[in-house]
Amino acid sequence: VELSRVLGNLLENARRYGKSEGSDVARVRIAATARDQWVVLRVRDHGRGVPPELLPNLTRPFFRGDSARTSATGAGLGLSIVVKMVQNMGGTLDLTNSPSGGLMAVIRLQQPDQPKPANALLKKRR
Repeated sequence: VELSRVLGNLLENARRYGKSEGSDVARVRIAATARDQWVVLRVRDHGRGVPPELLPNLTRPFFRGDSARTSATGAGLGLSIVVKMVQNMGGTLDLTNSPSGGLMAVIRLQQPDQPKPANALLKKRR
């Protein structure tokens, strides 16, 4: 449930602020990879991105970037909620500008321990 809310908030943020140049459409790319004990989720829009000096502030409650460049409205809570929820799941959130344009959110979560197969448990008991 928490992960779906995290993704929902990131998608809503992209819809409001990540519209492609000259368009009223926000294109979003979502990718997931698993390696070792980690799952990495990347959510990237294709908008203008964010001035680098504002990136550290994006997860502060009530902070909104340059409101002059968008007509979007919001309370400025979406990304602050995302970072808290990711931290509650034992993960991290990094926000960066993609080299090819747009804002990219990178979430790292630890994979849950894999349950042992039932036959492995039976062998231990014998």
